Amino acid sequence: MSRHSKIFIKKTLIFFLMIVIVIVCIFPIYWLLLTSIQPRDELMTLPPHFSTARPTLQYWKFTFKETLPEFLNSVVIASFATVIAIIMGATSGYAFARYRVGGDTLPFWILSLKFFPPVVAIVPYFLMMKTLRLMDTRTAVIIPHLIITVPFAVWMIKGFIQEVPHELEEAAMIDGCSQLEVIRVITLPLIAPGLVVTALFCFIWSWNDFMFALILTRNRAMTIPVAIAGMREAHGLMWGEVSATAALGTIPILILAIILQKYLVRGLSLGSFR
Repeated sequence: MSRHSKIFIKKTLIFFLMIVIVIVCIFPIYWLLLTSIQPRDELMTLPPHFSTARPTLQYWKFTFKETLPEFLNSVVIASFATVIAIIMGATSGYAFARYRVGGDTLPFWILSLKFFPPVVAIVPYFLMMKTLRLMDTRTAVIIPHLIITVPFAVWMIKGFIQEVPHELEEAAMIDGCSQLEVIRVITLPLIAPGLVVTALFCFIWSWNDFMFALILTRNRAMTIPVAIAGMREAHGLMWGEVSATAALGTIPILILAIILQKYLVRGLSLGSFR
């Protein structure tokens, strides 16, 4: 077999492998969207229907009518948790990167909070929110979300700042910039892609959280994941309504990924090369 034939076979196999991987990744999304528009009599059939000739929007009408408050709660909670995490991560990360506050030990212990089992903290948080009369409020959910997002933000932004040449900041200070102006004008713009990636991951983690929202809310501050878990009827899950609500819950993440995609590759690769 010639060399060109081997290369052609190799490229063909890689091409088909990529197609299989794409199908495997996209199929759950397709099935979710299909279930959200299938008539109820087609949902539990065997063999299953992989398409429908009678699409319906009744599940989406239910979703917009019944779960819009939960959707807005998720947007507000995830947005505030992300903004606070980025602010704290940027300030703390700069201190760790430039002034080595706490040496190498303190940043590691902050990162270790990310691996802290949330179930261990849920009882203290529940008692604290109950004492402060914050139960069933958005604040009660935002505060514990910070133990998920802040450690990650601090560690990531610290690494990004370390890749910015210190000479640039020194040159700006020689030209008359204050320390805050150096951070605002020089450092943060240079690590903007990294900030975007960090913010996106923080938003996703806060958006997907289930346990804190389940324990610390009742009705007013309930989020999308908790609302989905409560969609039950006498015969089991309300599959059409669950699928439509879950599809609605993926829309903000998809929109953010599409808008910020030009920053994702640069942000993920920032700090990879020295």
